[in-house]
Amino acid sequence: MSLNNNLIDLAGPTQEHRARATRRRRGLWRRRDTPVAADPSVAVEARHRRPTHPDDQPPGAMPRRPLLKRNRILDKWGWYEPRPEGAWSTTRQAEALNLATARRSGRFRGLLSGRNLMGQSMVSADPFELYADRRVSLSNINVAAIGDIGRGKSSGIKCSYCYRQLIRGRQVVVIDKKLQANRGEYSPIADTLGVTSLVFQTGGGGMRLNLLDPAISTDGHHAGASVDVVPAGQEQLLLAVLADTMDRPMDETEKAAVRVALKNVNARAAAEKRDPILIEVAQELLTPDGAEAEKIAAAVRAGEPIPEQYYRDLRDTHNERVLNMGDRGYFGPRWAARALEWGLEPGLAILRLVDGDLRGLVDGATSPEVIDALDHPFVHFDVCKLPESGPALRVVMTVINTWLANRLAARAAERKQTILIVEEGWHVATGSTGAVFQRNMKLSRGLGLSTVSAFHHISDLPTDSPARALMKEAGIVLLYGQDIDEDAQEVCDMYHLPPGTKDIIMSLPQGRCLVKIGSAEPILMEHIRSPREIVLTDTDAAVVGADS
Repeated sequence: MSLNNNLIDLAGPTQEHRARATRRRRGLWRRRDTPVAADPSVAVEARHRRPTHPDDQPPGAMPRRPLLKRNRILDKWGWYEPRPEGAWSTTRQAEALNLATARRSGRFRGLLSGRNLMGQSMVSADPFELYADRRVSLSNINVAAIGDIGRGKSSGIKCSYCYRQLIRGRQVVVIDKKLQANRGEYSPIADTLGVTSLVFQTGGGGMRLNLLDPAISTDGHHAGASVDVVPAGQEQLLLAVLADTMDRPMDETEKAAVRVALKNVNARAAAEKRDPILIEVAQELLTPDGAEAEKIAAAVRAGEPIPEQYYRDLRDTHNERVLNMGDRGYFGPRWAARALEWGLEPGLAILRLVDGDLRGLVDGATSPEVIDALDHPFVHFDVCKLPESGPALRVVMTVINTWLANRLAARAAERKQTILIVEEGWHVATGSTGAVFQRNMKLSRGLGLSTVSAFHHISDLPTDSPARALMKEAGIVLLYGQDIDEDAQEVCDMYHLPPGTKDIIMSLPQGRCLVKIGSAEPILMEHIRSPREIVLTDTDAAVVGADS
């Protein structure tokens, strides 16, 4: 600095010096007309240069905005820099700070299913609570879990739709097909709850569920139930079983013969105050009482009047006399004789089931343990010992589903919520029995019944398979990882998922899934299990060994 400047500083502060001090004290900026130089020495010299008067600027030059300077004290305390640490806030205020990634994943009332990995909020995939919130359609509270083996489907189902549902006082019915240590996979849960597992096995020695159980009404109608709640009855169930057994659709004459035989068997059993059984239908079809019908048909063909003895005393709706034509009188004089042959193939098919595939399963009176099973909140049907090939497994699972639907329709006034879990759902999703299963699922709202089904690969199923219909009609879908590109693409196409979802599905690790509720976008969820649930859902004992 020059000597004159030093003398001015020693002489005392001038008006300009006092103004500078005031600006420093108030944290204001000092005017400076010289830009910062790259050379530090030049910058220091420019900092101490007196400001140039605006009149000293070249003519025509635009006035420059004075450069600003940071206050030394405020700069020391980081006043001008972004704060690295967070600030205190409330949940409601902070909710608006993450609009791009955080959105409400579901209702916050109901049973916890897992954690939303995008917003770290809870996810509730409870079908009954979601229905109450109208997040799923009025007639669709069913659940479908789709994914490769070992991705955590069973663990998620056991926690969210079995063990935790019992806390809410709901009833859980499980059709258990997965074998573990020579028992069903849900056996540890049954042991923990003190429930007897209902084991079904061919050849006798297990439980029986009568296909013609009186609890399953003939046409599905029950006293006291809504007119809109009509599950499959005995007739539809028997026709579906016969169609799958004969491996072809039944014609109208065969259906008529079976219908009349079933009616006669039920009437005879009701008169004798006992339960009808399947073998009686076969006997009725193969050895009908056609003697009276033959006599009337012979008289008609000969042009003779029908003897009075063959008329019933009852009158029909038109106040006309009714002919007593025996078991086949239903078809009239013209077809009575020929109707004796219409039930031949269905009768032989029933005999084959009773003597072979279904022996000891559905061919006798229902076991008392099965009748009393619905008195407990947890019902475990263990069908893991039934063979994979043949109709036994599919028929038994369909009979269980139909029997349960009819029992629920009969007690509809109790308004009790029920969960039906069907692991390995593809077993009941084929053929005529699959159509019966699908029909019963459509009555979810009226029965208070939510069906949870598990599937592996959509691409393995034909386009017209009832299994695809079961998946499409599910209001809640849990999409687990898929290893094959084709399987992941099928999932995206079926549920119209956003672009890029296929890559997410193929990269999902065990215990994580995409949850699609209704028409909303999918949620990336991670399962949360308690230590007790981890023990109950362990399915690796047979793989890792008993000593691990």
